[in-house]
Amino acid sequence: MLILPHIKWLVLLTLLVNAAAMLSPIINGGDSITYAALAQHIASSNDWSSLILDGQDWLDKPHLPFWITAVFFKLFGVSTFTYILPGFLAHLVGGFFTYRIARLFYGRDAAWLSVLVYVSAYHLMDSSIEVKAETYLTAFIMGACYYWLRFDAQARLKYWLLGAAFSALAVMTKGVFTLITISSGLVCLWVFQRHWQKFWSWKWWGALLLVLVFTAPELYALYGQFDAHPEKLVFEQTQVSGIKFFLWDSQFGRFFNSGPIQNHNGHPFYFVLVWLWSFLPWVLVFFAALLAGVRNFSVSSHSEKSSLVFLCGGFFITFALFSATSFQLDHYTVILCPFAAILCGKFLHDWLRSNTSSRVLYGAQLLLAVLLAGLALTLTVLIAKPALLALSAVACLFIAVYVYRTYGDKKLTALAYPVLAINLLFAVLALFTALTFQKYDVPYHAAKVLSVSAIPPQIYAHQMTLQCRELAVYLQRDCQPVGDFQQLGVTDFVILLREQDSQALQLLYPNATRLATWEGVIHKTGTFNKLLAMARDTWPLERIALLHVHRP
Repeated sequence: MLILPHIKWLVLLTLLVNAAAMLSPIINGGDSITYAALAQHIASSNDWSSLILDGQDWLDKPHLPFWITAVFFKLFGVSTFTYILPGFLAHLVGGFFTYRIARLFYGRDAAWLSVLVYVSAYHLMDSSIEVKAETYLTAFIMGACYYWLRFDAQARLKYWLLGAAFSALAVMTKGVFTLITISSGLVCLWVFQRHWQKFWSWKWWGALLLVLVFTAPELYALYGQFDAHPEKLVFEQTQVSGIKFFLWDSQFGRFFNSGPIQNHNGHPFYFVLVWLWSFLPWVLVFFAALLAGVRNFSVSSHSEKSSLVFLCGGFFITFALFSATSFQLDHYTVILCPFAAILCGKFLHDWLRSNTSSRVLYGAQLLLAVLLAGLALTLTVLIAKPALLALSAVACLFIAVYVYRTYGDKKLTALAYPVLAINLLFAVLALFTALTFQKYDVPYHAAKVLSVSAIPPQIYAHQMTLQCRELAVYLQRDCQPVGDFQQLGVTDFVILLREQDSQALQLLYPNATRLATWEGVIHKTGTFNKLLAMARDTWPLERIALLHVHRP
């Protein structure tokens, strides 16, 4: 395939653009800040069995993502970069196993096209630097799917051990629910092939048993932190076992709204709408691939039918379960992107090998590329920051040269132009988010002040719990949130607070010294309109003070 070298360069370019976002000094999301704080406590305390947040036992997610982050904190120090790095590496692992499964089904060229779709799908790019649990989960699910496919064809010890290991890693990342995504493709494949005996085969029951054995570290940690101490088994005023929460309440309990965490909102078509933007710029190709797969199913070879059944089973069963539950968050769809990427890779491979070129596909992808690039340039003009203008100018020059050199090759442009456009949009969004948060983020500015000062033994943040966690990560020090000044038990401390509250503090501690005062945004995350207003300097700011209370 003559286009293959272009595909490889586009994959590399996309990964470099994606990786550049790791250089931001700010942790963007609220969940990311919380997860970094949990991992920091593990790294600093060397207590690997307990999840502690703000000095309290924390029961919500399994331990594995925090163990991974804590290992990187121990090796390379606590920083924003070392927090994001393992998640980005997991993103690469997910891409590697996407390639392996696609090559197993369709060959090398289709596998590279699948990887191109994988690395340039917007939600996968974004999640790789936001580092939610789904980032790790995607890698572990795809690894498990690959080795179970190999184990299904040939019962070798290596496939058995690696399949069980990746499955256990997925379970220790998000819960037992992940086994549904891992197994759904194979189950659909067995049903299609009428291999009913495999449902009762000793080798598969042995595989499930090994997964449970490999999950033992999580069960041991939960037992040690919660079940061995009955007084800790109260969660949101409900009696909850740590092991029961992990095995049922954290996932199935949310799905059935029977656990301690419940949500009765949700819409059956929510994830359909999410998918329309999360899988850009390949969402139209995905629907075309599904249509082609169904239309050609009767004339396809048995192996192609089996591959399609496996991929659609892995995608649609989980998609349907997500749509049926009332707990609906957009990042849930991240784990489905690799299955969709392989379907798109196969479709694009067949399209490139055909003697005819589809004007509809070419026109749709070209129009989508123009819209995405136009959105990126519109945001650049609206925000009008020098760094953003410079980035867009250089990117547009590069794209113009590439367009000039590839003009006339419709099949290449249908692949390359949307990738270049989504890279431009991602780079613009990542840069203006980093610049905006760097300007207005309260903990970041407090850390800059304290990094050049003699930090006292205790640091407090008044009515800023999330900001306290973020400040602790930047300073690599403990920070304690306080709700009122009566909780301040020492007289040598630094406190971060709103300017309007500083007078009340100074009445209690007349010897307080002001270290800094500035304007910022305490709750930086929210809607995109809020982020855009912050970038354009039109969002209302709060006056922030940093005071040092010392012994007279």
